[in-house]
Amino acid sequence: MYSDLKLQHISLDDMMNRIKDCLENEFDLVVAVGRGGVLPGYLASRYLGVPLEIIDVRYRDDTHTPMYPEPRAQKPLGFDPSGKRVLLTDDVSNSGATLRKASELLEGGKITTLVISGKGDFSLYGPHNRCIRWPWEDETGTA
Repeated sequence: MYSDLKLQHISLDDMMNRIKDCLENEFDLVVAVGRGGVLPGYLASRYLGVPLEIIDVRYRDDTHTPMYPEPRAQKPLGFDPSGKRVLLTDDVSNSGATLRKASELLEGGKITTLVISGKGDFSLYGPHNRCIRWPWEDETGTA
């Protein structure tokens, strides 16, 4: 899958340390964009000691190909973010479109974004300029 690309290696320990280093703000709730935002969302939720909610907003498939012209919510929220300080997490944010859609769904909350790589209020690994080799993938980028 990634045989000819330079990869950015990420370990869970390093990711947790980076979350601790950047999260000084207080939050009432962590909301993770499912599926990619669940890992950083869980780690942030545990570190902050606040609840974690998962929302299903989809835009790209596993090959990074857009499935829709723009991100879509797959189901309505099952919680009320109004008046809450929300940390919204995702794995990679290239254009910011998924985070914008998720933020629209979280109307009424004060939204701060955290991504593993790419564009967000907090980006654990800075600008997204190469593919990520996740901790669960082997040298070729397969699970």
